[in-house]
Amino acid sequence: MREFNHDALILAEYQGKLFEKSVDLNCSTPIFIRRFLHSDLLAKLDNNNPSLLSLDVIEGINSIQEQFGDLEYGNVKYSKSALFWMGYLYRYISYTRDISTKLLFQLFGYKQINDLYYTLHTQDPEWCITYLLDINNLSEEVFDKNIRIKRIIEKKGEY
Repeated sequence: MREFNHDALILAEYQGKLFEKSVDLNCSTPIFIRRFLHSDLLAKLDNNNPSLLSLDVIEGINSIQEQFGDLEYGNVKYSKSALFWMGYLYRYISYTRDISTKLLFQLFGYKQINDLYYTLHTQDPEWCITYLLDINNLSEEVFDKNIRIKRIIEKKGEY
């Protein structure tokens, strides 16, 4: 596990503000999240290096819009506070566990995170991770890249 340092805080707050700002787009929250997960911006964020980003939220939103457009599609919008917390928590986990955001969204879906907002948003992020792992019948091993590779090899019978 990597320490949550100043760089991590900058990235988590940036991603939180980016998610929060998505409310102003014409598309729904699920559409924004899908676009975010396939964006060039996410690839830069997953490098976990704030010096690779401008850290301007408007610029981040514009880069996603340039890549995918801002068509009116869908009407489900999550609250700004839930979106900020969601973006922050996903980046916190991605940074501290050194895991890709796409894999993280597979483990803990955005609908689940939104549904748990009122339960978890005032808790310490580490406590939230423990809770999410518990309710999904997972352990910290899920974040260990070597464990995942070993299991894939075992399934193929080449171990």
